[in-house]
Amino acid sequence: MSRHLFSLLAGVLLSLTACAGPQVTKAENPANNAADEAMARIAGKVMTEENLGLLFGLMRQSLNAAAEGKPAPELSAEDKARLEASAKEVQRQGLEAAMRMLDEVEKEMRVAVRAETKR
Repeated sequence: MSRHLFSLLAGVLLSLTACAGPQVTKAENPANNAADEAMARIAGKVMTEENLGLLFGLMRQSLNAAAEGKPAPELSAEDKARLEASAKEVQRQGLEAAMRMLDEVEKEMRVAVRAETKR
């Protein structure tokens, strides 16, 4: 499998892991809001049911091939292009969400530092 496929899978699994974590209200943690928004964009546009079916079908075929000592199956040019485009978009959305979360953490830390220096 190509590295793009692994990037896509890693992004999907990280996104799902983040969504499965303990639920915190937006008022309690604005950084979670950025992650929720990014996941909604990824789930609705990038990770369609068709793309998930393609991804997990390829993983099943690859596991079966590995069990038989055969090379991983080759993707059609169309499927490869679709998965690579999805991987790039997941990476872009993940970077955007990470930057927004970093901005929120910075804001919170600045408030904390100001509060400490006023004491």
